[in-house]
Amino acid sequence: MTKLLVVTSIVTLLLAPTTASAKCARVLLAPQALTHPGDPIPSGGGILVGYSSTTDDSADRYADHDPAVNPDWVLLVGKRKVRPKLEILAPGLAVYRPSPVRSARPLTLALREPGGTKIGAWKLLGRPAAVVLPSPTVTTITSKTTQSTMGRGPRTITTVTLELAAAAPAAAVAIIAYRLGGPEPVAIAWSRVTGGVADAIPLYDSPGRCGTEPDGLAAPAPGEKIAVAWVDAFGHRSAPSAAIVVK
Repeated sequence: MTKLLVVTSIVTLLLAPTTASAKCARVLLAPQALTHPGDPIPSGGGILVGYSSTTDDSADRYADHDPAVNPDWVLLVGKRKVRPKLEILAPGLAVYRPSPVRSARPLTLALREPGGTKIGAWKLLGRPAAVVLPSPTVTTITSKTTQSTMGRGPRTITTVTLELAAAAPAAAVAIIAYRLGGPEPVAIAWSRVTGGVADAIPLYDSPGRCGTEPDGLAAPAPGEKIAVAWVDAFGHRSAPSAAIVVK
């Protein structure tokens, strides 16, 4: 009887799921408005949309495309429905701009999906923004890779860190990295930032064990020339930084 219990226990342990073999929950990407509802949108500005990871199956409708890029979304300016001007800033980052308005009063502004689901609501001003973002001053961009054997098996994890000579501007909410060397700069990565903070910025992190990322998002690689630019909450970009080689 004792031998039977021992054998049964061993079989149970061998068949039990381990951390390395456990199945991942299905991780999806969903759009997320980065423009705070309390921030009035100036004339010429728009609604900045990024993305977040979720296990909610309702995000499945974004699975076949970049979750931040939805040409079928509409804007309600007051009671008027309009098609926004959609500008893709980077993979997973876009801005939806209404046409400039001429109004002494703020107008209500809402971004909606075709079925009526509201992404968010704001106030739209008739005057342009007064703040102009300065160009970033970069000291180093460093790429670090490590090997992991956990979860889905062996894989390379890449982390790219940006260090600045001065703190992020108070109005900045994101920073975009552009790959140089071709006919035109190509946006390959972006990261959220906190204005006024001088800490090093994690410019790129590999998705988690079960994670994913928008197509086109890529880690700036050692030896590549990169420039970066600030983005404010309304999709305005600064002039790019000077080129810097990734270490």
